[in-house]
Amino acid sequence: MATQQDNSFIIHGFALLHAITTVVCYIAGIEDPLFLTIWTMAMTVLLCNNKRLSVEFTAISVILSNVIGYILGMAIAAGIDLLTDIEFLAHSTSTFITTEALGWSLVLLVPESKEKAEENKNRWLWFAVLGVLVARIIIGLLSDASLSDAMSLLVTNSAVLLLIICANIILLHYIHRGKGFKSKKASVLWHFILFLGCPAMGVLMIALGIPVRDPDIALSIPLYIEIFILTFIAQAFAYSIIYLVYYVASTKHQMAEERSKSHIAQLEYINLKQQVSPHFLFNCLNVLDALIAQGKTEEARSFNRKLARMYRYMLNTGNEALVPLEDELEYVDMYTDLLQVRFPSGIRTEKYIADPDLNRRYVVRYSVQMLVENAYKHNSISESNPLVIKITADADKVTVANNKIPKLNKTAESTGLGLKYIRQNYLDRGGHDIEITNTDLLYSVSLPLM
Repeated sequence: MATQQDNSFIIHGFALLHAITTVVCYIAGIEDPLFLTIWTMAMTVLLCNNKRLSVEFTAISVILSNVIGYILGMAIAAGIDLLTDIEFLAHSTSTFITTEALGWSLVLLVPESKEKAEENKNRWLWFAVLGVLVARIIIGLLSDASLSDAMSLLVTNSAVLLLIICANIILLHYIHRGKGFKSKKASVLWHFILFLGCPAMGVLMIALGIPVRDPDIALSIPLYIEIFILTFIAQAFAYSIIYLVYYVASTKHQMAEERSKSHIAQLEYINLKQQVSPHFLFNCLNVLDALIAQGKTEEARSFNRKLARMYRYMLNTGNEALVPLEDELEYVDMYTDLLQVRFPSGIRTEKYIADPDLNRRYVVRYSVQMLVENAYKHNSISESNPLVIKITADADKVTVANNKIPKLNKTAESTGLGLKYIRQNYLDRGGHDIEITNTDLLYSVSLPLM
């Protein structure tokens, strides 16, 4: 795993290398853009590798870093030109600042991946690197005047820009949110159509004056070629930006799903741990033994069936995070039936459902049962002062409330893990928190109905 010091060394090193390259090229009288492009790509690849990013993301980063670096470098150089007339100083300073800005933006804004990229996808990185190099060479060969005319025609043509944006959104939405392509050949074909079709359509629309034509610029074959090249670059830039948006959204969604699965697994583990704990099983076996010893065969068989039904429910619910309230209350009944056998007059459970339709609303699996179990675990049980657990469902919530009867001898303090994971599960799925009321006489927890 890369450290902040590693990234700092890479960024500062390449920023200094950029500045030195501009000075050396200026003294030697040669052009430096191609060298700067190579250094920028190398820095981007190293930083992405340190953060264990996918090859596709690295390829997109290579494209964006060069396009944004080119624009940002020109803007910074123009600002420095206002402060000094020394050309090589302005150029070297601007490229140093630009490299630092690009490097730290990548390090600070992009989260580190936990998985290594697949090696067989390295071709996308090579395509991006070669594409950037070819585009940079071609731009260097174009004259500033003709390039300015081509840029003006492209930037002022809203229809072409809208076409590029919409075409990329449609393709990437199909890839990320749809079922994707059935084969690699289909994916390559559609990307080929996108990257060559959009520039071709852009040139055609500009040539036909759609939506408007600039009368001050004379159209020619060389100008069309330059427009095609610039449109291709704009297409690659738009694709990269939209790809990153979908990538970040997809990554956040996957992280939320994994976090949600983790929370429900933790809740399930706590519930399972409580139900198979030696203390719980010991009490159940003691009750069963007492019923048999007293000759209460039918009661013993009934108790055994209830215990079996409770465990069967736990096995049959599978990996469902949410269950209908009706099913959860059925599980609660199984659990409280066992308690009633142990404490016939010490525990009383009351249920009130304001509307039968509420039974079809959903709750987090085991949440209501765990609240009932907490009431039993943390309060004293006696016939003279019975524990009353009330389960009420109305409006958009189900509430589990009980009178507080503190135990004289507490065997262990509550860890609060059960409530913690119940809260996390509700926040994961509905964004609604649970409500806790704790007074001297009453303790209640309200869970949202989904």
